[in-house]
Amino acid sequence: MELQNKEKPDATTFEDAIAATKFGKYNIMLIVVIALPCVTQLLNTVELSYIIPVAQCDLGLTLEDKGLINAIIFAGMISTGVYWGYLCDALGRKRIIVYGFLLSGFFATVAALCTNKFVLLAAKFMSGAIINGPFSATTSHITEFHSSEYRGRVNMARGMFLSFGSLLLPILSWAILPRKLDIFLFGILELHSWNIFLLVCALSTIFCGVVYIFIPESPKYLMSTGRNEQAMKVLQKIYSINTGNAMEDFPVKKLVEEVENNAEKVNVLVALKKCFREMKFLLHKPYINHLLLACFNVFSLLISVNTVKLWLPGIFQAISDYQNAHNGTSTNLCTMLEQMVPKETPTSANCTVDMNNLSVYVNTFIVAAARIVAFAFSTVFIRMLGIKRLNIILCFVTAVLQFCIYFARDSTTVTILSATGTAIGSVAENLLISLTLELFPTTLRTIALSIHLTSGRTGTLVGNIVFPYLLTSGCLPPFFWIGIFCVACGIFSFLYPSVEDKPLK
Repeated sequence: MELQNKEKPDATTFEDAIAATKFGKYNIMLIVVIALPCVTQLLNTVELSYIIPVAQCDLGLTLEDKGLINAIIFAGMISTGVYWGYLCDALGRKRIIVYGFLLSGFFATVAALCTNKFVLLAAKFMSGAIINGPFSATTSHITEFHSSEYRGRVNMARGMFLSFGSLLLPILSWAILPRKLDIFLFGILELHSWNIFLLVCALSTIFCGVVYIFIPESPKYLMSTGRNEQAMKVLQKIYSINTGNAMEDFPVKKLVEEVENNAEKVNVLVALKKCFREMKFLLHKPYINHLLLACFNVFSLLISVNTVKLWLPGIFQAISDYQNAHNGTSTNLCTMLEQMVPKETPTSANCTVDMNNLSVYVNTFIVAAARIVAFAFSTVFIRMLGIKRLNIILCFVTAVLQFCIYFARDSTTVTILSATGTAIGSVAENLLISLTLELFPTTLRTIALSIHLTSGRTGTLVGNIVFPYLLTSGCLPPFFWIGIFCVACGIFSFLYPSVEDKPLK
């Protein structure tokens, strides 16, 4: 008994152990590395919207095909979105990250090398189904290498990389897509600039997986699965690199045993059982009402914001085509958008792509930059107005801006309205996540957030599939559609409880 009491003070918790490693070169390296999955995730989800105007002749795309291609990766994400968090706990962060990125990169490479729209759709669906897992795992992975003092700042850095990744996409598109590239591989495959663009994006995904091979498993995960010896070696290495001292000088000599001897071993089956058990809890009051509110609001917001965001390259291309055909003059947006509705099914014989379209990439760059500015100012307004009130205001402002695109008479007005609307809508999207997290206790927060994100992707999927059908029926319906859903989100946001100064449950 005395021996047990003597050992207890020597055992160090994870928080104390990770704090003892200090903050230094190792942490900075991890923060630099997290930029890779952030950029990769963004490239994977938005890249197809950039290739559609360029690839429409090669793939024979109808307007409806364009909507489906925009939406397909979100369909893949929806198919697996709820389960990845639990599989992460069962299989480990590193394993999910490495194998997930490599496998997603494989399917992305298949999509890049294809010359058939159906193969492209199938490959991007599979890539989308897989990419969710490694991306969410990298978030857990990096936070578990930092003490509570630095976690918030690390997540801010991650958000910054996501924002700057959105600036990289139009630059990369401009560097590759307008080029006249016709490459024949093995006398079978004919690759164009859009294939090369997709291939670059796919290689970034594979590169992510390769880089994480050389990064150890999270010490927190190792401790939570009873592998304290391995966790200690990781912590000693971090300490040595950060301080320049020998690994043996690490002040922590023993870690707390986080796993009881009789604890159920976490595996895939146990993780999935836990997922379904928590889902069952969500189906009872008051959680079912909270869940329906959260899902409806994020569905309504993203059916508007993400539809506009993903169709903007095509809209800007239509405006550019009209102006090039009419000596640089503009007219109302509806007339210019007629360029998007083909009179017949496009083929290589009757279809041409205007590559003199620098304005398309400049405008999409401005739209991406506006989101960074919006997030920079959002913290000020959150302190002034609170999360709930600010979310309501932003939803209504987004609705007005999205609907006003209908009245635009030139590309400058479209750029200003769409940039401001999508930027404000993106801030509202993040506020909805904060509101959802406040609605549920810790034990249900993971599954609730997974369902919340899946509902948002469903909105993106539905919006992109429906938008082209509305566009063929007239110019007003699609813009009325995206505006009215933002209004609905604003109205239903009044039902959220106030979350200011409320402790987490």
